[in-house]
Amino acid sequence: MALQEKSKSNITRFREDFRLAVAGGLRSLALIGLLATVVFCIYQYRDELNLANARRIYSYLRAASGEKSEFTSFSFEAGLDSDYALFDMGLAVYGGNTFRYVTALSGGDFVYQANAARPTLSAGQKQMLIYDRGGKTYAVVNGYSCIGSGTLESPIVSGQMSERGAFCLVTDENGYRAAVTMFDARLNRIFKWQTSDYYIIMACPAPDGRSLAVLCASERDGAPYYSVRVCSVRQEEPLCEIPLGERQVYSLCYDREGNLVIIATDGVYIYESDGTLKGSSVYAAGSLIAFGRHSEETPVVAIRAESAGEGIEVRLVSPDGTARFTGRYEGIPRAIDLRGNTLAILFRTRLVTVDLSGAEPVVRAQRDTGAQDVLVRADGRVVLVYSDRAELVTPEEEHQ
Repeated sequence: MALQEKSKSNITRFREDFRLAVAGGLRSLALIGLLATVVFCIYQYRDELNLANARRIYSYLRAASGEKSEFTSFSFEAGLDSDYALFDMGLAVYGGNTFRYVTALSGGDFVYQANAARPTLSAGQKQMLIYDRGGKTYAVVNGYSCIGSGTLESPIVSGQMSERGAFCLVTDENGYRAAVTMFDARLNRIFKWQTSDYYIIMACPAPDGRSLAVLCASERDGAPYYSVRVCSVRQEEPLCEIPLGERQVYSLCYDREGNLVIIATDGVYIYESDGTLKGSSVYAAGSLIAFGRHSEETPVVAIRAESAGEGIEVRLVSPDGTARFTGRYEGIPRAIDLRGNTLAILFRTRLVTVDLSGAEPVVRAQRDTGAQDVLVRADGRVVLVYSDRAELVTPEEEHQ
């Protein structure tokens, strides 16, 4: 008996193993988190959950596994006034009361019906503003659905969307000379300014979505007078006002650093957020032939050379006003565009592309006839636009 009691006292008692219980608890938490994510996504995108979008997404996924999944060409409908712009890896076309996002997917094109006498596009990074210039309707779309739409009380003069999706609409307001309204990326109205003192020509949202620049026109001593008012969405009084005098403006946009870039009749001007002139690149008034400007991209201008017979000068303007690149070419360009490190210049008989990614620019020229416009994608590929179609230039053609 004593031996049995002694043996029992030598037995070591181990703590209970909780590892299985902990693992089970973590798995339950993960499942709850997954379920909450699914419920949130269903609620957040409930307006986009339909059979047509499901089929389109399936088409995207099926084509993504293939060798070819990008836009290559598109034929415009004859006799229609259309606007177009590159969007993601496809082409957005708005005309004939129809917006279409064109890709290489046979069943993946997104089509949205929106009546417009003068269809106009303004593209951001993930969504696009479409509106009827002179009409009252607008909508915001992406590559597979309409995010939202609206109808204003007054005709739309102009509109512009930032890379992050905020956008401004300028209207010819009843009882006032003009008004500008700014919306955030979710189509919530966050600012409206009505004025009887100015005509508003255009407006653009800042990258942070908390301010906007408004190009105003008035009259002084019988002559037109232009100025830019930089406004906060939290107050009607401007943060600053930039006087331009009689200088006409062709483009008003912000760069990546939040500086305001103005392309005018006599130069490119870069202003800081407080209205201080940061840099400029001037040229003779009336010498500007063409320009390219995308939201948050470097502006590029084509101007007549100072001496006769020297053709044109193409100039890329850095944020401090200095020339990042200059080149001289024979002929008058029909169009010019720049994305990232790829510059494209379209002449009547040839397309010139310049690769700016290396230490020295690499210039290539391709023979071309009939193209009216040129667009550069974010990946550097070039799209030529003809009167009846748009075509992606193949790598073989680019290296001819």
